[in-house]
This record gives sequence, C-alpha cells and structure tokens, in this order.
Amino acid sequence: MMGAWAAEARMMEPPTPQSPPRPSSLWSGAPMTVSFLAEIMDHVAHPIFVKDRAFRFVLLNSALGAMLGIPRETMLGRTDYDFFPKAEADFFRAKDEEMFRTAAEVVIEEEPITDAAGQRHWLSTTKVPLLGADGAVAYLVGIIHDITPLKVAQEALQAQQAELEQIVEARTAELRAAHEELVRRERLAVVGQLSGSIAHQVRNPLGSIKNAAYLIQMAVGDAAEDDVRRAVEIIHDEVGRANQIISDLLDYARVRPPQRRSLPLGYVLAQALAGQRLGGVAFVQEVPEALQVCADPDQLQTALRNLLRNAVDAMPDGGKLTVRTELTVSHLCILVEDTGQGIADEVRDRLFEPVVSTKPLSLGLGLLTARTLIENQGGSLRCERPAEGGTRFVVSLPLA
Repeated sequence: MMGAWAAEARMMEPPTPQSPPRPSSLWSGAPMTVSFLAEIMDHVAHPIFVKDRAFRFVLLNSALGAMLGIPRETMLGRTDYDFFPKAEADFFRAKDEEMFRTAAEVVIEEEPITDAAGQRHWLSTTKVPLLGADGAVAYLVGIIHDITPLKVAQEALQAQQAELEQIVEARTAELRAAHEELVRRERLAVVGQLSGSIAHQVRNPLGSIKNAAYLIQMAVGDAAEDDVRRAVEIIHDEVGRANQIISDLLDYARVRPPQRRSLPLGYVLAQALAGQRLGGVAFVQEVPEALQVCADPDQLQTALRNLLRNAVDAMPDGGKLTVRTELTVSHLCILVEDTGQGIADEVRDRLFEPVVSTKPLSLGLGLLTARTLIENQGGSLRCERPAEGGTRFVVSLPLA
C-alpha cells in the first residue's frame, strides 16, 4: 500500500520552493504530506480523484477503482478519454476546464459514467481547485457521490407514479361514464313515466279517428272517388303509425322485472313475427325446432318483434330477413340479419339512444326498448355490419 501511494506521491511532488509556501497551498507541510493525504483518501468511502493541469489522473483512492472496475495503477497518468465513451469524456473535460478557468468550485448535480463492465452509474460530483506553491491552481480534486441507487429509486417512483396516474385516470373515466349512465337512466325513467301517461291519453282520440275513418269508408263504399278513397287510406296509415309510436312508448315505459321460464324459441319467434307486414321481404328461419330459451316470454317477444320490424323497414324494396342461432359455452345467440342498405357508422354508434333513428317520424325507442328488455334477461344486444352487407343484430342470452 505505501509503495503504491509513494509512486503517486512522487507524481505530485512539487519542486523545492524558493520561499516559504503559502498556507493555502497543498505543500504547506513536509514532503510526506502527499503520502499522508493519499492514505487518508484511501480510507474515505466516497470515490476521490486528483487531476493535474494536463487532465491526467495523478491520485485516486480505492473507492473510485472499485466503482469503475479499473485498477488504480492503470488509471494513473492517463485521462478520461482512455477509459470512458467520448460523450462522457467530453463532458468531464468541459467541467475540468471550467474549474481551472474559474479557479472556483464546480458542482455537477447529476452526470452519467460507464464503468469497465459497461454498467452505467449516476454521479453527483464536486470539483475544487488545489493550489500549488506559487498560488496558482495546480490540481483538480474531485469528490464523487454515487447516486445510482437514488436514481434507480427515483425512476421506479416515477414509473409507479405514472402507472398510478393512469389507474386514477381510468377509474375517473369509469366513474364519469357510470355517472353519465346513471343520469341518462334517470332521465329515461322520467321520459318513460311521462310517455306512459301521455300515450294513454293520445290513444283514445286515435281510436275515435280510426272509427270515424272506418264509418266514412263504409258510407261511401265502392262508389267513392279515388281521392276520397286515398284520403281514407292515409288516415288509416297515419293512425297506425301513431299507434305504433304509442306502443313503443308504452313498451319502453312498462319494463318490469322479468319472469323467466323455459320455452321453445321457435314459438317466441312465431309470436314476434305475427302481424308483421313482410311485403316483398323473404323470411328465413334457421332455428332448431327443439331449441329452448330461458327468458320472460313477453319481454323477449317484444324485443324480437322490434328487431324484426326494424329489419323489414330497412328493406322497403324487398330483400331477405334471416333469423338463426348460435350456441357458445354459456350463451345462446339469436342473429337477426337483413339485406338492406346497412347503417352508417355515425348512426350505429348512437343507435341505442332515444330519438336516434334512420326512419322519419320515429322516436327511436324500438331498439332502445329491445336492448333494455334483453338486458333485463341478463343478456346483451349489439349491432354488427356483415361482410356481405346489410345489418345484423345479435341477441345474447345466458343459457339456463
């Protein structure tokens, strides 16, 4: 140990001064002062180094060699460019030059350094001037604090904080969506209550209008002129349309807890299809005859009737309406497909909202009611665009 330090001490040994050295210089004691200082440095836990004005290492303690994985004897008399990547060495040199130029302490809060094994460390370094016998800055002393563990902990904390922020953001979005859904349901509940009340009051006058139109038709008989006959037909059609709107309002307003039971799906479909005016639409049913479904028959029938009517309305010039089923491990899927023009993307995204409809003079409650009734069975309803065109509604119900 003393031999190694003696070699380093000789590199720093100043020429014999002509006058007594200044108290502030390194050489204020006997020639053994450097060796004595080296012995002290070697017992300091923090890495310490000394460079001369040529930026060569002339003194360093064992803590620095241990951190870098470079033997101390290898570093003596050489510069940063012999051991570190150029970008790092350039930064070290710039800070060394700053200290020699200003003759003042230079503090680097954070700097990277790569050791012999390629491992990167993060350092907090202080560089201070050391005066020679003539009072000029002769050496640079660097004191290092290895802040790598702190840096790693800080980065881990930042990553965890970012993750927590994402979680909070996601939870906030979920709460916001839940709140909006709650507000929407409350508003729809009020709309449903008002709709039910208004629907009953409007249906009575409609019945009177329909009866009056029927009496006119009976009175004029076959002798009626075309204009009169057409006017009576318009009255019947418009009364029927208004009555359908009222039925939709009542269906939406009177959703009750389901009373599930097992029954043939074919029977429910037949009831839902009864009364539908298919016109030029061909109906294809691909449902196994023995297939049972567990649901509230009235609610499922109403939901399917709304889907079938919606499909027929989407094909005013004719087409094909197909109802088929698929079974998964836990669900029965009922697929209602039409060959109409399809639904635009901007409408599909809002299809299950009230007052959203592709049909004129419609409140858009048919699909909303269908979804509400299906969800009331513990199922779900979604809209898809088949690759071959048209529209597909998928009713998914849990198996009994």
